[in-house]
Amino acid sequence: MLEALIDFVFPARCIVCDHRPKQLCGECQLEPRITAVPGFSFPTFTALELEGAAEKVIAGYKDQQLTALEKPLAMVAAKLFLHRDLGRVDAVVTPARNSRNYRKRGFDPAQNLAKRALRIAEIPIPVLPLANSRSRHDQRSLSKAQRAENVHETMTLKVIGLSKVLLFDDVMTTGATIRELARACEQAGVAVAFCCVLAQRNSVN
Repeated sequence: MLEALIDFVFPARCIVCDHRPKQLCGECQLEPRITAVPGFSFPTFTALELEGAAEKVIAGYKDQQLTALEKPLAMVAAKLFLHRDLGRVDAVVTPARNSRNYRKRGFDPAQNLAKRALRIAEIPIPVLPLANSRSRHDQRSLSKAQRAENVHETMTLKVIGLSKVLLFDDVMTTGATIRELARACEQAGVAVAFCCVLAQRNSVN
């Protein structure tokens, strides 16, 4: 009822098809296809390919600060979390905050999506962002090799008493950030149970 009232008073255009009254209309809802991602020493899964509607929705959320898009993205992430047994996972670990991006957006996409997805899935475990150990540049304009160098040894896990964790990020291109998350956890003596990534981009130079 409340959402219908908001749509009536403050209509918006769908980020995908440009129709009113929602920022994501019913016909453009994202349909997850959970697939395994090879190349890691732990099970890794993604729900979306970063193209078409998914790319528009994620870009709208992260780059245009269209926070109404957080709910449909979190619903996809919740399905990812429910795809595996989190019974023995102590926490969800997300990347350390990029200060420049945070100042621009006013929120941390991966952390917010993970928290909301866990509430939707009714999984009572905490979300723990890593801490920065050194600065890093925005990844989007970097090559595969540059991305790996850019994030290597930039993060650290300062929380103690953890045994196993789930890694989570919103977007994966080369996997460099995921490998840095795993390195930081393993350096702290914490095992990685598996990893969930909302969307994967399939090509990078």
